[in-house]
Amino acid sequence: MCVLAKVLDRRHPGGRDWTSLARSLGVGHLLRAPGAADTADPGPALSRLDAVLDAWSTETDATVRDLHRQLVRLGRTDAVETLLSLAPLYKYV
Repeated sequence: MCVLAKVLDRRHPGGRDWTSLARSLGVGHLLRAPGAADTADPGPALSRLDAVLDAWSTETDATVRDLHRQLVRLGRTDAVETLLSLAPLYKYV
């Protein structure tokens, strides 16, 4: 997922980045505080998106389809295209 993290870890002008995705996936409570989320450091091993997806996958029945739906809902076509390029479509459908 490091390719997807390159897309979503960067701040987005409309605010539709990893923090918005965390909230829409239901793991926004893991963000420290609204202002602190932008500077949160997940550590050397994980990107911000990786940390969000890790938490989401352990707390819920996470699927690529759910992630796809949330990215579409956020209007992040760049992330949708990246996600679909990473996932074998026969497994997605």
